[in-house]
Amino acid sequence: MMIKKHIFAPHMKQIILTSLLLAAMAPAIAQTADRLEYSLWPLEKGSSLSVYADKAYIRSSPSVQGTIVDSLLPGSPVIVDEVITANPLTMKGMTTAWLKTHYTTAGKEVKGYVWVGLLALNTLTKDGTTFVYGLEKRSVVSENEETLTVRIKALDKDHRILDMKEWTVPGGENARSSESKLLGEMGLDSVKEIFRLNFSGDACGLPTDYYYFGWNGNKLLTLPGKSNTFDAGAFAYTETLIFPKEVGGQPGKILKLMVSEQYGEDGETVESKTVKREVYTWDGNKATKQ
Repeated sequence: MMIKKHIFAPHMKQIILTSLLLAAMAPAIAQTADRLEYSLWPLEKGSSLSVYADKAYIRSSPSVQGTIVDSLLPGSPVIVDEVITANPLTMKGMTTAWLKTHYTTAGKEVKGYVWVGLLALNTLTKDGTTFVYGLEKRSVVSENEETLTVRIKALDKDHRILDMKEWTVPGGENARSSESKLLGEMGLDSVKEIFRLNFSGDACGLPTDYYYFGWNGNKLLTLPGKSNTFDAGAFAYTETLIFPKEVGGQPGKILKLMVSEQYGEDGETVESKTVKREVYTWDGNKATKQ
């Protein structure tokens, strides 16, 4: 048997080595691109975002080597001029873009760049108190699982932190969008406002998880949450919270209704349905499941 021996010219060896290196890097490049510019931040040009970090540096260029031209406290607004994707920065497990921005402070316009990870996912203000929430870090639990550490802060009109709460939510495809809303006091004793936020995925069968916090003027109080999951034509799982002020509500209690439905082959007929209920008593400071 004759064995053919191939001899490559030096430049061909370089091409082959480069091709192999790029092939090996492809998953990492794809992963970085997927992480770039989390869809959680509303980055439309001209929109206003608020600072989430305890201090956000504004730099002269989209890089940590850029000169610091200013620093902002949490709750400070900035305007989206342009999202810079060419030089993403990874910190605390998060790879996000830089933002070209401008804002006005002390009657003077300031222009510069800020890392998106320092900005709030959303900001709401009521009666002199501003609520901001954002991401503290991203953690990889396993090959197919990651989590996001989320923190909500209550600020006074001078941007001082009055209180904060931190918790962990499912990340990755389970957290492609986020929204928040102020609900009022809803009939809970000692509560002046309820802040609700959610994280949801971008595909059927992925849950939308809701987190609730009461505000008594000094402290953020953890309330029961809820979760909804739908898979079109297959199943639906919904949880509903009923507060004292709502129809069917009870004084001093938070009710949770859980409904699970399975659909038939036609995707419309409900073949099975289960309904459960949980009751939480409210003492003005915490909710206790009965």
